[in-house]
Amino acid sequence: MSIPKLTDEQRQAVSGHPGGFTRVEDDQTQKVYFIIEESRATELYQRWVHEQLQVGFDEADRGQLGEWDLEAFLAKMHTQHAERTTQTP
Repeated sequence: MSIPKLTDEQRQAVSGHPGGFTRVEDDQTQKVYFIIEESRATELYQRWVHEQLQVGFDEADRGQLGEWDLEAFLAKMHTQHAERTTQTP
């Protein structure tokens, strides 16, 4: 499968956000997508993971802990994975 090319409208949106990302909406489905410069994708993902972990650390520091059912978590992840791999593009 070849990589789709940017439309003029998408190119304009991307040029307004150099080095980062921009949101685009599918006018048929109303789903919103992010266009991320490939060279920045790993950095942005790592930053997001760090921020999410910090939220958890802060909650733990405040004593806001809860029970974690590992088996239920794994079952949920397996279900989500199966749903993603069976969806048609």
